[in-house]
Amino acid sequence: MRGTFLLLVLSAVFLGLSCAPVDERKNNPEVIVKEERPAPLELPKEMKPRVEATLQQIHSRELDTTYSFWTIFHGILGMGFDTQLFDRKSGNKINAIEHIRSGKELPGQPYVLRGLKFVPTIDGVDVRLGPVPIGQGHQDQFISEMSQWGMRPDAKFVIDGKDYTFLDFARLSKARASLHRLDIVSYSGMPDARPQGQELGWAVMMIAEFFGIDTPPWTNMFGEKVTLEELLRAELKINMPKAACGGTHSLFGLTWVLHRHLQNGGKIEGVWVDIDKHIEHYKVMAKKFRHPDGSFSTQYVNGEEDVKDSDRRINTTGHTLEWLAMALSDEELREPWVQDAVMALCKMILDKAHTDIDTGSLYHATHGLHIYHDRVYGTPNLPGQTVIPLRPGWGRK
Repeated sequence: MRGTFLLLVLSAVFLGLSCAPVDERKNNPEVIVKEERPAPLELPKEMKPRVEATLQQIHSRELDTTYSFWTIFHGILGMGFDTQLFDRKSGNKINAIEHIRSGKELPGQPYVLRGLKFVPTIDGVDVRLGPVPIGQGHQDQFISEMSQWGMRPDAKFVIDGKDYTFLDFARLSKARASLHRLDIVSYSGMPDARPQGQELGWAVMMIAEFFGIDTPPWTNMFGEKVTLEELLRAELKINMPKAACGGTHSLFGLTWVLHRHLQNGGKIEGVWVDIDKHIEHYKVMAKKFRHPDGSFSTQYVNGEEDVKDSDRRINTTGHTLEWLAMALSDEELREPWVQDAVMALCKMILDKAHTDIDTGSLYHATHGLHIYHDRVYGTPNLPGQTVIPLRPGWGRK
């Protein structure tokens, strides 16, 4: 895939809002680097079982084959490549990502998944945008979320009876990335789901992950000369309050790319100084604007707001924790304010154990809880494999 692609895979894991089979990676000698972690500092005894009970409750929710592509890929984001679809007619379970990759119809249904449409182009494979919340809601959303779980570049996807690879999706992401285009070029015939412009937070992550931090300048599909540094600088200037999910997706992408840079021996200099300051600033904002119960602002990291709607609170706290669980140092993850946020999120989800929760909100929160548990306690004991790119303390003094 790329010489710099190293994943920390923890075996036997406990286990989106518009804001491959599991064994495949086990047999890939490139993928797995397991690092020793320091013993965790003292944490409340009730915290670990509360997080595990929350994850168990989420994993017990069935994903039906009639659910939309939007819901299914968010489920995979939260729970990993072991995520199953339940076919109520046959009583059988189907591996979700294997089914998406197979290009086959579901039993008794004239579609793969409602809202799923892959479109081969000369520049790579497109994923149809919208209609939200049935199809993909953001540029590069599906592919970036699958890459977070370690989707290999040579993973096969069957589209209209022909074989493609996951790298074909990444090629389009790179070819489409632009500093000047305000529209998202979609080959699917659907209206633009985000007329205010391209989202580059996930694109920079895909470019770094599949073509390398040091990828040379390239000419995009519009004939523009592009560099990864220019894209990163553009992403630093976005209007956070108006960005998808309060800019938390952008923060996640920038943090991921910074981690890859550090993992490759890079230093905090040049554009990386600005990215590091940006991330540190919003860590402070997240802490500053949290609610008395420990949950994060319903304006994410952008100001004080305390909307009481439970779905909104799960969404904003879940998205914010998802990013912070990767961005914070080992020591920061154990600080009382983070403990409070984790416990508040668990309570909100457990309180709705028998109630529907917006799937984008729920599964971004699930992803955040998995990353938190893996880093603080180690891998939980439920199906799946959590992939963490690296621990944020790496590469820093």
